Amino acid sequence: MGRIASRAIAWALGKNLVPTVILFLLTVWVVISWFVFRAEFRAPDANITTFGDALWWGVVTFLTVGYGDRVPVTTEGRVLAGILMTSGVVTVGILTAKISSYFMEKALREGRGIVDSTRLKNHFVVCGWKEEMHQLLVHILDFNPGLTQTQLVLVANLMQPAVDELRAHPRLKEMQIIVGDYFSEINLKRAAPERARKVMILADRTPHANGQVPSATEIDAKTIMTSMTLSSIARGTLVAAEILDPKMDQYLKLASVSEIIYSREYNRLLLVNASGGTGVANIIFDLLDPNTSAHLTTETIPEPLMNKSYGDLRKEFSAKNSERVLIGILENSGSRHNIKELALRKAQRTTDVNQLLTNLRSVKELRCNQPVFHPDDDYVVSEGSMAIVISHRRLGHVVSPSAA
Repeated sequence: MGRIASRAIAWALGKNLVPTVILFLLTVWVVISWFVFRAEFRAPDANITTFGDALWWGVVTFLTVGYGDRVPVTTEGRVLAGILMTSGVVTVGILTAKISSYFMEKALREGRGIVDSTRLKNHFVVCGWKEEMHQLLVHILDFNPGLTQTQLVLVANLMQPAVDELRAHPRLKEMQIIVGDYFSEINLKRAAPERARKVMILADRTPHANGQVPSATEIDAKTIMTSMTLSSIARGTLVAAEILDPKMDQYLKLASVSEIIYSREYNRLLLVNASGGTGVANIIFDLLDPNTSAHLTTETIPEPLMNKSYGDLRKEFSAKNSERVLIGILENSGSRHNIKELALRKAQRTTDVNQLLTNLRSVKELRCNQPVFHPDDDYVVSEGSMAIVISHRRLGHVVSPSAA
């Protein structure tokens, strides 16, 4: 019996401390109020004459507010009042301390980069660090209107001043920050990537502890390591990865990365176009800049228009989308893993062995997120495609990072 009693006490004072304290306080309040009522209601000059009076007196007493409109006049009542006051001071103190510790712990967890991963769902994970990181994160919020601050998760090896600087930004103060190496499986799991809407891996050029800047090969190796880990713990999640050396993209494709960002190649191509005086660099900049009215994006194609001609889709857009201009189709859009699984199932539907081999070969050579600009009207829009559009954006809905 003693062991059972000790276990019951440990259970009550452990995780169930607050419910136990509240139950104890309510019980003491009602019981003592009842006995005070029984002791007082017949006494001369008594002002506690009903059970309701006793309950009201009990509330004032255990909260120690000293209101004094109801007081016991008998010796028994005063002894009970002392017991209730002592119980109230202890239990209210415990509850106050528990509430204070909760908010203190929450503030410490946020400051140290401790995130409750069980609450993360449909969030956006950013792995790595860049200069002017706050601008990048604000732009991510701009380009994803349904994304809130609390759904933005950053995984990076940061010092506390960098964390404080991010949280000082009004649009980033409630974002989630996980402090640690982003290529570590333990830290990635804390970000719950399997439930994320998308994961973006940055080419992190943060210097080593000795101040040495990592080489492009080192940076890409961390990106590839992160992608490989995500392919095993978050299969099916959309992953975009920035890479410096284009020759390393084969490893990202093996890791089912949906979008590969060739940042150095983009810079080189823009410079080459600018050298010809064609104005392409300005066009690309305006289409990608969140502070301009034109916006290059992709949109989901309605199900009835799948497996229809591009001409039908173009007519539909012209009739219903006055603020959007259709410029092409993005084939095999979405997660590389899901795309290849769907293509593989389709390839295996035939009973012809030769056709099956041809289909399997085409699956192997399949390029995910393949843009096709301005195809012929008889081009068939296949399943898994998205529309590439230039849309008009109201600038009042977009906040510049410098103004935020």
